[in-house]
Amino acid sequence: MTNHKAGLVTLLAMAILAICLSFAVVRLFNIERDLRSEDTHTNLWMISQSQFEAALMGESLARYAGGENVTEYEQTPEFRLAILISRVSVLLEGPQAEIVNKIGLLGDIKSAYLQLTLAEPLIERKMSPEEARQLRAQVHDLGYILQNAANEVMLLNRAEASSKRAMYLQVVLESFAFLTGIVLSAAFLLLRLFRGVQEASRAKQLLQQEQELSDLVINNVSNQGIVMFDENLECLLWNPGMEGVLNVKPDLAVGRLMQDLDPLFAKGDVIRSLNLAVEGTSSVFEDELAGEEGQQRCLEINCFPVSMAQRKLGIAFVRDVTEQWLARKQAERQNFDLEIKILQRTAALRQAERRLIAAIESASEGFAAFDWTGKLLFANEQIWAAAPVALWCREEMSLPVFLRCFAMCEGADKRLLVAQPPFEEIEIDLLIKKDVWARLSVTKADGATIFVRLTDISGYKQVANALQSALDRERETTNAYRNFVSMVSHQFRTPLAILDSSAQRILRRGPNLTADELSTRIQKIRNAGTRLTRLVESVLNAAKLDAGRIELNPEPCDLVHLVMDICERQSELNSHADIRFQVPDLPVQVYCDTMLIEQVVINLLSNAVKYSGESPVVEINVWTEGARAFCSVRDWGIGIPADELPKIFDRFYRARTASGIAGTGIGLNFAQRIMHLHGGEIQVESYEAGGSLFTFDLPLSNADQAQQAA
Repeated sequence: MTNHKAGLVTLLAMAILAICLSFAVVRLFNIERDLRSEDTHTNLWMISQSQFEAALMGESLARYAGGENVTEYEQTPEFRLAILISRVSVLLEGPQAEIVNKIGLLGDIKSAYLQLTLAEPLIERKMSPEEARQLRAQVHDLGYILQNAANEVMLLNRAEASSKRAMYLQVVLESFAFLTGIVLSAAFLLLRLFRGVQEASRAKQLLQQEQELSDLVINNVSNQGIVMFDENLECLLWNPGMEGVLNVKPDLAVGRLMQDLDPLFAKGDVIRSLNLAVEGTSSVFEDELAGEEGQQRCLEINCFPVSMAQRKLGIAFVRDVTEQWLARKQAERQNFDLEIKILQRTAALRQAERRLIAAIESASEGFAAFDWTGKLLFANEQIWAAAPVALWCREEMSLPVFLRCFAMCEGADKRLLVAQPPFEEIEIDLLIKKDVWARLSVTKADGATIFVRLTDISGYKQVANALQSALDRERETTNAYRNFVSMVSHQFRTPLAILDSSAQRILRRGPNLTADELSTRIQKIRNAGTRLTRLVESVLNAAKLDAGRIELNPEPCDLVHLVMDICERQSELNSHADIRFQVPDLPVQVYCDTMLIEQVVINLLSNAVKYSGESPVVEINVWTEGARAFCSVRDWGIGIPADELPKIFDRFYRARTASGIAGTGIGLNFAQRIMHLHGGEIQVESYEAGGSLFTFDLPLSNADQAQQAA
């Protein structure tokens, strides 16, 4: 009881030490995290920036209402409204939204943000001066709200700073208390360690005395061997009886490992029993070993646990039981010979039956035999495992019932339903379950016995279906290429006709052509040549992809610069198009093949202009999310019907809304396959007569860019 109390007190001291250390570390980590947390100065700066943008917006609206002509785009209401909306949206998300909500102005700012977003269409359609003054009043009210928010955030900052100072003082006092607990617990544990060493020394002396007493008793037992050992299987006691059993003297055994004393103690099962005895489990077993002059010996070994001075030990009693063992072995040998004779006679009687059944059961086909009335004589496991049989005929089966089970399978006919004695021969292919075909054969052997075979022909059917599917795909491909050739020939014929007619016009008129007419004809020739070039490039690119000759050469690239450069070139070709940008101020470095991605962007941009009517408006957006960069091309043109969206990236496919507009149906397929080479994909959202939105993504070129985007 005293030892248990001392152990509990020691554990309690260790627990106090661990708890004090844990609380101290936790409080320090809390302080460190609090010091790293973002204060309200950043939020105050964001609110001030929003207030400043509101003032600039009000000034821009005042100029607009006064009729002042603004030449710089940065001073127009459209630009100032976009900047103000972006500033206010920052206050409505993340930690800024939590601060604004804490000061009770989140609802007002959300309402103002909604009014600003609703004013965007008003500004785009050229609002009147009265509407501009009304919008300026709303912006002016927003400025007052932001000013009030800045004041509230400053007051909140002061209150939080005061609470933090009080908390830091409390943490310092708690740290002193925890440090005192650590010192006291450590001192108590050192004291307990010193006392434990003294108690161990006294226990060792008592154990030595008890061992001397047991030696006096055990050494006088000579009819059997006795050995005592510790948890390391080191011999502590070896009585004279063990010398007679294993011929090892006590003075040579004590202090040595049991495995080194005799090969008996080196065996795996003996070592396992000795270890079990030390752990507290008794065991009794016999061990056979070679004696003198090659004679066999049998030793009985009894292992028991022993506890002395709170120390786990083991003891083994070894006794020679050779005579009893030999008698038992002779009786067992006689019984074994008798059993062998019985088994041999039984095996001879059943050998023929086993061979027949084994041959049928090992067959890969299902096999069953019926008599002339349809009664089942025999069926192997393959028959019983067939899906219809396993489902309907497990309890009772006759030949009519068996055949009706397969009447519901695909390929069956009425012969399976009307089968009655005398049965006719049948051979038919059936789909017994999904993707599993079988051939059912019913044959008569000698007029009295009817045999049924069920052969799996799924492989044959799969090959046949695969060949048919390949033939159908080949026909579809041939038709597609035939349609493509017809379409391309028509597309080539149109620009060639334009070239020919313009050239003939110039030849006929000659010097009578005016400069404007000559310029118009030359421009038509250039446009027709450009169209021919695009058609040729589309065909060549499709051929390269099919042949696998397009190589991917990725390298770091600024996606923003690439997109803007392509848009400038497109603007030169289509001066009537209004191309708008929403791109980051900083470069977006991606890892891609610049030439191939340029073709993707050109294809999406040219399609957006081509399918947007006389006055196309196209919006380009570039942004990053995680470790990927995204680029979207949006238009408000003819759009794509919803039922045709899944086919829009198929080669040579063109939506019905594109009827009458020049094109080959190769561009989107080529662009999608380029994105697949980069590990990305083009996503599309479109509505008929509502425009289209195409988006693709690329990996960022380095981890720093990915972390910044995140």
